[in-house]
Amino acid sequence: MGREEKTPAEIRTTDKLKIQKILGEAGYIVEMGNGSVPTVVCKKREDMSKDLAAIRKILKEQRYEGSFGVRAPRKTDEIQVSESEETSEMMDDMVAAAG
Repeated sequence: MGREEKTPAEIRTTDKLKIQKILGEAGYIVEMGNGSVPTVVCKKREDMSKDLAAIRKILKEQRYEGSFGVRAPRKTDEIQVSESEETSEMMDDMVAAAG
């Protein structure tokens, strides 16, 4: 029995979601980009080439042959992280004051 070959047009959404979950469990930040392409957001621009090699290895192990992306963080990504950290700190302060 040969391995089932899929062309990029035949990659299903469930395959993409499975890869998104696997990469997320591996510690990567994954978003579904334009056209529902799983895109890994690297923590630092300098890490992109190292992360790309590791991501390709994971995708090869999973026999995923669809499209994927890797991008550097945007300034807006950093703002969202900072805002979520501030919100978390504010919630902790509120709980401590109430308790």
